[in-house]
Amino acid sequence: MKGTNLDWPSDERKFSSLHELVDFISAAIHCPVTIESRDLELMAYSGNHNAPDAVRMSTILSKRAAAHVVHYLHETGWIERIEAADGVVKIPPLPEIGLGARTVVCLKNGQHIYGYLWVQETKGELSEEGERFLLKAAKTATKLLEQKVSVTKKRQEEIQHWLLRLLQPDDVSEHDVKMEAQFKGIQLPAAFVVMLFRVLAADKKETLHQYMTFLTKLLGNSVFFIEHHDQWMVIIGTMSEATVAKNQAKTLLEKLENDFLCDLQRDVVVGVGQEYRSLLDLRKSYAEAAEVMNIKQQFQIPLPHFYESLGIYRWLPMVYEQYKRKGYKNEQLQKLQKYDEENQTELLETLRQYIKYDGNATKTAEHLYVHPNTLHYRLKRIQELTGLSLSDFEQRMMLYLDLLFFQYKG
Repeated sequence: MKGTNLDWPSDERKFSSLHELVDFISAAIHCPVTIESRDLELMAYSGNHNAPDAVRMSTILSKRAAAHVVHYLHETGWIERIEAADGVVKIPPLPEIGLGARTVVCLKNGQHIYGYLWVQETKGELSEEGERFLLKAAKTATKLLEQKVSVTKKRQEEIQHWLLRLLQPDDVSEHDVKMEAQFKGIQLPAAFVVMLFRVLAADKKETLHQYMTFLTKLLGNSVFFIEHHDQWMVIIGTMSEATVAKNQAKTLLEKLENDFLCDLQRDVVVGVGQEYRSLLDLRKSYAEAAEVMNIKQQFQIPLPHFYESLGIYRWLPMVYEQYKRKGYKNEQLQKLQKYDEENQTELLETLRQYIKYDGNATKTAEHLYVHPNTLHYRLKRIQELTGLSLSDFEQRMMLYLDLLFFQYKG
């Protein structure tokens, strides 16, 4: 774009909104302009729709960038480059996601990043004069976006603080909760679930945080994303009938896994409590989600994310407490553990897998990568050392429980 006289207005010029600003910028450079938050939510767009590309059209219709666009820009390093730059960043056409050529400026104040100013280059590449004009516009955009974000953030923090208070044991009644919510202008959900996340991949934490922000906003106004201690808490509320909140929790995990290629076993630990209808049960759902994470951490095997799907594992804490009070210990398993330590054998693990595969010798041998004769020898040795009858179903069932408690530490 050449030959255009671009003069930024004097300091007396005041823009009342981001919308007014983007229209002013667009009229000056004759290109479509958008401003998006850091999680790529649409904050303002110009009325100039000259040859819009697929990404611009989709963003305007959905009020935010599509998930595949967000993932692509993060994974290919474009977002990192934009945020690190002090000036404009040129992005060439990216036909794989439907993005035309862009000039982008990161809207930031010091280390705090508020969003991005995007220009679709429909009239050719911006001149140096156009880039200088855009940098001046970005300073004004940053101030306006900062004001808008600070108001929203203050309100979010107020609601989050109130929700966190509900996690604490208290004698408050359901009536008191409803009255306080009404006083604070908080619309209570009809049902909700609590999700907990702990990031394992430290190098992906910042990117995952932006993905989570994107997805929780995508699900609606009754979804709250809270950073709580060393973990993230997501409260999914719904005004609809039962199971909707639980289904939304499933949708969030599916999108995190499929759209953003997050490994829900290696990148993060996930726990989801049951769905409840009374906010007084918020701490119940939270405790259940925390228990899922605790069990996953101890067993280090793929387990369901939802508390209600944990099967026998959900009963471990209660039974474990009874075992502790009674001082119960399985002496046969202790014998095997001692024998393994003294002889560098794997009889305890062999027993665990044999019971896990319901006494199926072929599947057990395949899992342990041993010859069936080796497995037969080990099983015979186990019975000689312990006197256990592995053909007895009830004894195998009790052994399975006791083997779980060998790993579980409460």
